[in-house]
Amino acid sequence: MNISVTTVIKIIPKVPTIFSGPDPAVGARLFSFNRTQTRFVIGLLTGHNTLRRHLHIMGLCNDPMCRKCGTEEETSVHILCECEALATLRHAYLGSFFLDLEDIRELGVGAIWNFAKRTGLL
Repeated sequence: MNISVTTVIKIIPKVPTIFSGPDPAVGARLFSFNRTQTRFVIGLLTGHNTLRRHLHIMGLCNDPMCRKCGTEEETSVHILCECEALATLRHAYLGSFFLDLEDIRELGVGAIWNFAKRTGLL
């Protein structure tokens, strides 16, 4: 996939809930990923992914609730920060059982990729 760092940096600010502005370090790290990794991480950070809430909005899924815990809508923020069923996995890969958005902003995209891959949700 031919994607420039500049393109990635322009994509990131479209996610005000997770990123507050361009981050060249994130763009540079994503540039080193293969196509699959880049697609998954950008999808997770933008909310445009195969998680149930997004699929529900597009009319492709009847139930927006989390497949792991069933208590909240399955969104990027829920998976990355809140899902109790993923707390142990989150601790192992992201360093804490529960996170807030500021914690996510501080994480490396490699850690986010490794966690997301292990959830089996993307």
